[in-house]
Amino acid sequence: MLNTVCDLIDEYGIANIRELKRFVRVHGNEHGLPSMKIINSVLRAHTALVRLYFDAVYQERRYGRSDIDKETGEILNDKETK
Repeated sequence: MLNTVCDLIDEYGIANIRELKRFVRVHGNEHGLPSMKIINSVLRAHTALVRLYFDAVYQERRYGRSDIDKETGEILNDKETK
């Protein structure tokens, strides 16, 4: 479940636990997620990792990344971004 949540944070650009809670409420069943209470108990043991995912989304949201291929996640060189 931890990997699923981390993948969803990255894929859907979820920047914090409140956004994750709302996402789980609306889309949790589609992704096979249990209640937020169970998710919290799993995430509690991995807060540093989850924080890294949230922070990455926040940083990209705040500062933007035009040098990232949105489909593959690859970093593009200068020629490919122009």
